[in-house]
Amino acid sequence: MSARLVFELFRPALPRLGESKPIHVRLHSNCGACGVLFETGEKITALKHHENALIKIDAREFPPPQARSFPVSRDSPSPHGRYQFCRLGNCAACGVSSESITCHSDCFNLWMKSMGNGHGSRKLWFAATWRYPWLNCPELRLPPGDHVMTYMDCAKEALAWPDIAKLPAELKTQIVELSGPTKIGRIASVLQLVSEVAEDRPFVATLPLDNIKYWCRGGQPTVSHASNGEQVQLTIDARGLMEICWVTEPMKNRTARSDRMLYISGPIEQFSNVEVAFQNGLARLMLPCTQEIKLWDSPAGLRRGTIISGDEPSHPPHLTYKLPISRFTSLDLGGCDGLTFFIVPDGVHSIHAHTPESPNAIKAFERLRRDYEGCVTWFYLPLAAHDEVLAIGLRLRRFAHRDRMNPTFVIHLRSGHYVIGPHREGAVFDVLLQTHGRPVLAYEPWSNIQVVPHINQIAVSPQTGVKAQYRFIIPEGLCSLDQSCLASAPLTDVESMDVFRSAANGPCVGIIFTYRDGWTRSVGQCRLDLDIVTTYKEPVKLYHAFRSFTSLLEWRRGVLGEVFVDVATVEHPEVALVYPDDAVRRPTHFWAHSEMQGVLHYWSKGEGSYFRIETPEETAPQQMIEFNPGFIEGKREVRKLAAEHLDGLDSDAQGRVLNVV
Repeated sequence: MSARLVFELFRPALPRLGESKPIHVRLHSNCGACGVLFETGEKITALKHHENALIKIDAREFPPPQARSFPVSRDSPSPHGRYQFCRLGNCAACGVSSESITCHSDCFNLWMKSMGNGHGSRKLWFAATWRYPWLNCPELRLPPGDHVMTYMDCAKEALAWPDIAKLPAELKTQIVELSGPTKIGRIASVLQLVSEVAEDRPFVATLPLDNIKYWCRGGQPTVSHASNGEQVQLTIDARGLMEICWVTEPMKNRTARSDRMLYISGPIEQFSNVEVAFQNGLARLMLPCTQEIKLWDSPAGLRRGTIISGDEPSHPPHLTYKLPISRFTSLDLGGCDGLTFFIVPDGVHSIHAHTPESPNAIKAFERLRRDYEGCVTWFYLPLAAHDEVLAIGLRLRRFAHRDRMNPTFVIHLRSGHYVIGPHREGAVFDVLLQTHGRPVLAYEPWSNIQVVPHINQIAVSPQTGVKAQYRFIIPEGLCSLDQSCLASAPLTDVESMDVFRSAANGPCVGIIFTYRDGWTRSVGQCRLDLDIVTTYKEPVKLYHAFRSFTSLLEWRRGVLGEVFVDVATVEHPEVALVYPDDAVRRPTHFWAHSEMQGVLHYWSKGEGSYFRIETPEETAPQQMIEFNPGFIEGKREVRKLAAEHLDGLDSDAQGRVLNVV
């Protein structure tokens, strides 16, 4: 392909005939040269392939997360606004437009200087666009590789420390891992990429995927037209397709996973209509619109696991270019002692597994906060060593104003029952898979291919059978407090309480209860290693007060506030009830106390909290309609499914369910 680089910097130009609408330039989240995620305010440069030319556009600073699509850039080459920079992953205009790349301005300049020939921009465009394994692939956001030796060479120059090259290899690797996305790391990544693509590779071809027995980036494919029952396995990293190979036996270790790699695998026949393009030592898939893709973070995948989902979201006709893609992140529940769920207003965003290597979720939260500045709520699910997972599923509800599911997680442990996500009023239905022991849980995390962040698929393995249970539930009593997260825990037989506070003597944000039988329960936001934790042994009384952010009655309209907690124990039966210094500025409830009886209901949302203690006499019943439809089909209409199995109910009960589902 011939291409030329056209520099258009503040040069006025009249729009051509028929080009009244601005040309969309997609701003990617990763730098096309170094692969590192952009930070807000960093200087960036875009390359747009348009009319057989590469147009260089200085987009100035990378916009904040809320600037999804912003109008004509101030440095657009035309006062009439020829270009529009866009961050929407589901933008129809970007999808039908030609591809573009986005780089740090200093990475772009370093690349052009290092290449030293007239083909630098062309090779950068190929290397950056083919970081996406296929056209219109959503952003995978995989971290770039650690190029230790190149990093050390750059650090030796930048730090004027020649002896750094004499450090042991293990120490060099640790320095690179701990340094994070520094400028030295970005420079090293660019120079490494230059060294890999500088050499001309004349091999250019397009081959059927089911004929490629082996290929590795930088080499030529080995072709075979006869297979002996092998499966195709594709490996993807931050640079795009890394390897294609046939495997005779799928990997059996289901707990092995990677944060840097994604895998596609399946029978060769499944990919008979897929082709692979080769150029510059790189490869890219050419997928038909109907090809279903499942990305896994483990070579083993979850081939024998059962996948359950809500109805697939429907797209308008102009979005039909999008490819069906499911990206699963796997969590070995047997190898962790807890899970932290990050919840946004639309549902569960992502899950962090607490392991000895990653004991807290602070880094995961920082990555989330980079892209999402909305209300983020934490939920910690403790997993004691002797606890067992009895069932995992999704709680679903169809919203009247859009044909889309916004599910929450339902997890049954031997120690208790959890509903994790925004708590909603009205009838809902649970889709549950029975499990045993500590299974592997795979879930589909938020992707910018979706209009709103939501999880609509999970997979579980092993399980006791291939059938899933549907349970229609009509809850009564407790209000949802504006779709905040609700967790409950009994106050009887409590051996100790871990109270999480945002500051010394500050408001309570979460509590972990440990019971005399060894089980644990959590309510609120228990942010390990982030908040101050006070442990109370043998609690006898729970003192609590609430301060609204506005007025005392606002919480009834969904506004939360601050909860203050103190605990009297057998050893310290007297407590000093102290308000923060600014308590006089806002209205506050008086302190109240409760014996360790009844059930504590705790609502949380972002920085707000509210709780209520319910005695056994106040416990409200809920109506549950349970049935098992057999195999769950994701595209099956829930209304029809409900009608088939609820014919025997009275019309009032049936209407109450169907009107809200």
